Amino acid sequence: MYFAYDSDQEEFRSSLRRLLTERAPMARVREIAEQGAHDAATWRLLASNMGVPGLHVAERFGGGGFSFLETALVAQELGRALTPVPMVTTTGAIEAVLRLGSAAQQQELLPGLLDGRVIGTLALSGAQDTEAGAARVRAAGDPAAPALTGRLDYVAFGHVADLLVVPAASPAGDVVALYVVDPRGPGVRTTARPSLDPTRTVATVELAEAPAQLLGADRDAIGRVVDIVRTLLANEALGAAEAVLAMAVDYAKQRIQFNRPIGSFQAVKHKCADMAIAIDAAQATVMYASLCAAEDNDEFHRVAVMAKAQAAECLNLCAAQNIQIHGGIGFTWEADPHLYFRRARAIEPLFGDHAHHTELLAELVGI
Repeated sequence: MYFAYDSDQEEFRSSLRRLLTERAPMARVREIAEQGAHDAATWRLLASNMGVPGLHVAERFGGGGFSFLETALVAQELGRALTPVPMVTTTGAIEAVLRLGSAAQQQELLPGLLDGRVIGTLALSGAQDTEAGAARVRAAGDPAAPALTGRLDYVAFGHVADLLVVPAASPAGDVVALYVVDPRGPGVRTTARPSLDPTRTVATVELAEAPAQLLGADRDAIGRVVDIVRTLLANEALGAAEAVLAMAVDYAKQRIQFNRPIGSFQAVKHKCADMAIAIDAAQATVMYASLCAAEDNDEFHRVAVMAKAQAAECLNLCAAQNIQIHGGIGFTWEADPHLYFRRARAIEPLFGDHAHHTELLAELVGI
């Protein structure tokens, strides 16, 4: 089976790629990464001019009314360019509000998230975050005015977020619900932390009886939110892997050794071929997951898990092979390959590593 984007979607991809090439080249990505910040100017442009956070959100909520495929394309191109913007985290927060929030909460919270005025983050990072027994944040007090206490590590863009969507166990400890928290409110402290991937900054969020709004505890809806983020991360990894292959091929054509381009050596050809095969395989899975997300069908959970695992593994392979092809320069700070390797290693454990996703798939198919 072969999947392809239509001409309008490919034109949108080309426009977005040109914009990122002009406004957020690798030199700017490095500059922002070394500051431990996010590219606020590019984010404002993407959010306000192109409406990327809400492309697939219905027009009645203020979104673009497109399909999830357009949002997937954005994730691919941002992954290709390693653009340090909070697109995936904000989209996760939007999905949480859409799927779990009341009509009043949607009316209050969505406009700012959709036009980029509000940076949101879904404060989930590990497989245990949605399990009541392992939840690291607890809710207490009046259900109408809950207060959260606990600590969350490695929250992407947590120190620049204007809105946190936090998973917390109920006072009885039997279910996990999602809550909206103001990161600048009382009882909340966010601290930027060093990140393996400097293009995606992280923070520790500490909550001490922090006031919160309950979004909801529907387990299936929370699972759908997680699967949307998994699919976006898979698209991001796929775009990064494609960029890595192009980088490796370009270098192999230019680097001369023994009076020949190193791309003429069989060992280098094999590495590039392995990368291309892995990307081709991942493309089909990631595209299918994006189509299932667009339809919100019964297969979505299984395919989202598969896509995240396969795309993350593909990027790990490609990023490592790219460093090998670049030789001694490949792991130096001045060269770019290590930035993609860092992104690969940072994506892989999110919402469970490859082993966790393999176990989930085994359970889903009854093995």
